[in-house]
Amino acid sequence: MRLDAREVAAMERFSVPGPAGTVSGLRQVQDSEAEPVVFIHHINGAAHQWVPVMNHFNDRTTVAVDLRGHGNSQPGESYGVADYAADVEAAMDGLDIHYAHLVGASFGASVCLSIAAQAQYRIRSVAVIGGALTVADLIDPDGVTAELRELGSLAFFQKMAAVSFAPGTDAILLDEAARLAARNDPAVAESILREAFSADITDTATRVRAPALVLAGEHDQTCPPERAAVLADSLGTRCQVLAGRGHLAHLEDPALIARLVAAQLPD
Repeated sequence: MRLDAREVAAMERFSVPGPAGTVSGLRQVQDSEAEPVVFIHHINGAAHQWVPVMNHFNDRTTVAVDLRGHGNSQPGESYGVADYAADVEAAMDGLDIHYAHLVGASFGASVCLSIAAQAQYRIRSVAVIGGALTVADLIDPDGVTAELRELGSLAFFQKMAAVSFAPGTDAILLDEAARLAARNDPAVAESILREAFSADITDTATRVRAPALVLAGEHDQTCPPERAAVLADSLGTRCQVLAGRGHLAHLEDPALIARLVAAQLPD
């Protein structure tokens, strides 16, 4: 689904102090006592990509965070899971969000689980899309970063987009995702990729106590459904495979993701 600039503009942009500088993001405040939902994007993505999902939640406040080095948030010196988790918690603290439900896509899923493991008291549930305990044995970080330098940012991220979405996805959506990713400074993008593709959250997942929803696209080539199933097992739940969807299912079918996430939230 293509992003509508008018829908993005209708969101409230926020900025709060974070551990690496300003942490920014978008929120839609609702007059509700229901606990908010906080959305965490994939690497080389941005908060505004969650807007089509956020617009389906009219019964509670929703927040999407720009992780360091992404969107309107300042870059940092490192881009690991713990770094991003600190950014999200800083956003929650700055917005006076004491308890929340977390939703994360791709490496954003790892960030969700890191927060849920560290701050068990404040995370009510987690939903992960295209997540895995690790892909370090599937993807060579050195090879990826070498290819980034060889191809240049735009060509590299166009190639990544081609395998991140399901077959038949609107070419404009692929182009938008690639161009957004290519806006980053190449050195920052390289650091982000290297950290993500070498991460392993196996131990972290064992400490998560919140109820978990694990979703995987049928055509996900980055975190294949069998990897998501291993993640789900470590969280004491089952993986739900989304027919016809790819790695970034929240961009392909926001209404489906919103419906599945909403179904696990308390009334």
